[in-house]
Amino acid sequence: MLKGFIDLVFRHEGRYYLLDYKSNWLGEDREAYTRPAMEQAMRAHRYDLQYQLYSLALHRYLRHRLADYDYDRHFGGVIYLFLRGMDGQEGGRGSSPPGRCDR
Repeated sequence: MLKGFIDLVFRHEGRYYLLDYKSNWLGEDREAYTRPAMEQAMRAHRYDLQYQLYSLALHRYLRHRLADYDYDRHFGGVIYLFLRGMDGQEGGRGSSPPGRCDR
């Protein structure tokens, strides 16, 4: 069973992004929230599937809301914020560029 919600959709410089907050605890220090550690957590929890489903939902929404919608021009990707690793700099942030899937 899969259950979830899109945390935030925002527009920046004409592109739409999904922002997904993650509250996973990966460890006590900054090293626990490096890009490789966050990528491992993403794989372990199958957030790749979540990424595809949320992207498809946003794609379908935008396709009906924007008259000149073009996936490559309007979809910016997904940004992940691991809340427990955020330190005001780069810690706890990850992103995934837009990937194409059958829509």
